[in-house]
Amino acid sequence: MDRPGPPAPIECTGLSRLFDGSILAVDGIDITFAAGRTTALLGPSGCGKSTLLRLIAGLEEPTAGQVRIAGEPPAALCRQGGLSIAFQDPCLLPWLTVAKNVALGRKLARQAPDPQGVDQIINLVGLGGFQNARPASLSGGMRQRAAIARALITRPRVLLLDEPFGALDALTRRQLAQDLPPLWQDQAATTLLVTHSVDEAVMLAHRIVILSPRPARVVADIAVPLPQPRNPESPAFRRIVGEILAQLARGGEMAQSLAAQ
Repeated sequence: MDRPGPPAPIECTGLSRLFDGSILAVDGIDITFAAGRTTALLGPSGCGKSTLLRLIAGLEEPTAGQVRIAGEPPAALCRQGGLSIAFQDPCLLPWLTVAKNVALGRKLARQAPDPQGVDQIINLVGLGGFQNARPASLSGGMRQRAAIARALITRPRVLLLDEPFGALDALTRRQLAQDLPPLWQDQAATTLLVTHSVDEAVMLAHRIVILSPRPARVVADIAVPLPQPRNPESPAFRRIVGEILAQLARGGEMAQSLAAQ
């Protein structure tokens, strides 16, 4: 599988998004995501995590500020087939087989067909033998595996994951969180992962950015200097989890303080 270029850094400058003239979802975010690293975005429900991800993807236009990926607007990377996104809903086309749903990723990215690469990535995500199955015959976890395969088939420079395991039961979520991250880590894409799970963030990311309740502002920026694979029961792992929980609480207190002013 070819790649449209090396992993790309993401730079957000003064980034804000206002909805309906009065609902401020993202407020003045200045942050850079290093090329080839995985960053988890954590914060309470409705804080603006997904809006920030959509701004970076170019699916929303900022009210103020800008996003630059490798120095260019997101649309430039999308035109080159260098950005992939996977949502909580797998969004598979029900009339297409698994193989054709995965291959669609390359077609939408204006990349040449790669049947061998499609078979390879399907096997890597654990769906070998299901190439000709349609989404209705798959479990929720299998559909999510297919959606991740579709996102990875283009070997993107930037990979955006919006709660990709959020709709799954705890056992399936834990299994996918073990099986799938090595695939995008091996591709060394610049990866942003929106999640509500603190343990999942520490398990998967090199860095964790904590956002305040809406409007989203950066409360904390925490490095995760733990080797892979990570042991969620280790003292070092639990210390980072504790630090994150404290910062999430601090973000809520900060929002209450600002609201009272």
